[in-house]
Amino acid sequence: MKKVIMLFLSIVLIFTGSISSVKAKGFSDVPADTQSSDYISYLVNKNIIKGYDNNLFKPNKHVTRGDAALMIARALDLNIEKRDTDFTDVNRSIAASGAIQSAIKEGIINGYSDKTFRPSEVVTRGQMASFLARAFKLEYEEASTFTDVAISSTSYSDIRKVLAFGITNGYSDGEFKPGEPVTRAQFSAFLARGLNDEFRLTVYACGYDPASRVNPDRQTMNCLLTKAARESDAKIPPELLKALVSVEKNDWKHFTEDGEPVVSGDGGIGLMQITNTTGYDVERLKYDLLYNIKVGVEFLATNFTRTDLPKFVNHDPTKLEHWYFALMGYNGTKPKNSPLVKATGERNPTAYQEKVYQELGENGFLKTKIHSIEMTIDDFNYDPTSNKNIEFVKKTFNLSEAATSSKEILKVGDRITYFGAGLRSQPGKSGTLIMKPTITDELTIIGGPVYDDDVNSKNQFIWYPVKIDTNGKKYSGFIASPYIN
Repeated sequence: MKKVIMLFLSIVLIFTGSISSVKAKGFSDVPADTQSSDYISYLVNKNIIKGYDNNLFKPNKHVTRGDAALMIARALDLNIEKRDTDFTDVNRSIAASGAIQSAIKEGIINGYSDKTFRPSEVVTRGQMASFLARAFKLEYEEASTFTDVAISSTSYSDIRKVLAFGITNGYSDGEFKPGEPVTRAQFSAFLARGLNDEFRLTVYACGYDPASRVNPDRQTMNCLLTKAARESDAKIPPELLKALVSVEKNDWKHFTEDGEPVVSGDGGIGLMQITNTTGYDVERLKYDLLYNIKVGVEFLATNFTRTDLPKFVNHDPTKLEHWYFALMGYNGTKPKNSPLVKATGERNPTAYQEKVYQELGENGFLKTKIHSIEMTIDDFNYDPTSNKNIEFVKKTFNLSEAATSSKEILKVGDRITYFGAGLRSQPGKSGTLIMKPTITDELTIIGGPVYDDDVNSKNQFIWYPVKIDTNGKKYSGFIASPYIN
């Protein structure tokens, strides 16, 4: 959970895996039987990188900011024609001037506050991560931490993004070494992996090997569910997906102790209790946890747009209450799940969707406004003694109170306020309190979700890395998602 687990982990990052490619003319200082040769050949064939005189590549030479701008610009087919730039130290006669200006325009590389670019300055691993994360417009982060990458680091989020994309990984000692210079061979590996998925490192999402047939620890499962919800096309609020899993009463388990899938009395398979298997690979539903989660997410997402299920005014997937009928549909629109008791018109606390919201409040520490859904028993036509589906007389509902926004779909750069205990040094109770912002202080999210330090913690929420400037001081730390305004 603390580290990205790759299929192969090597201290020298460029020698990983195997790939077949068309060889360019070999360089005398790049042995043909190494992985590095494949990366370099791939880029040479695409005219992205070039060698030196005397058939040399100089693989151990450090990459400069000018070199990086030129190679990235060629890779992305940007304008590299030499021209004037915005910087006092880059005139049009410099070979990389056009590439530098294009990279700046695209937001890939930034200049310095003194209006210089410093093209001869050596690129570090941390800077490389930022350049490539921006170049490939990477969005998702891997939930990993390195002992030498502080959340206050400008490359904190970008390092997690290139990890998730399979561009690079860390060292075996738990470090990323963000300040270490990048060589031409290394940059070739990173750039080739970004361009060609055949070169990419195998990344186990949240550090979980889906072939293991074992249940991940609680916080790894938290990560897998959160990631699946956030990356779904429907942008399902992760807190609702996790509350749903809790209601399924399998204690967040997919496998039994002997590696077999958990199957309920009504045939529900695995973590997401999939009963409708038509069109799906049943064996994968049983033995591939990630596939089981994916299918459950698809069902829930489809329910949100189903024409036979009611919707809300301004039906918005970011609002927790607007998933009320989609959650009902996940378990079935049977009389047992009627929002109201037929005989009395009172709320039905045993309805599946009601239990999901109860779970969210009790263990997700997030109260919603489902009590303000404006509905009467006349909105639902059904026979309580029958097992036939409910007929929805009313197709659009409203809330008398403002709906609750998801707290777990926020992104880097979002500005929020917070009413929790304060910023912690680590995600979890083990982290010391750094400072307590006021309820009006604005905090900025600086990275994707992280998870409780205690891997067995039953907490279902996530933590965000944030920063705040207040009273002339700068702070960074972790905050718990339920207490975000």
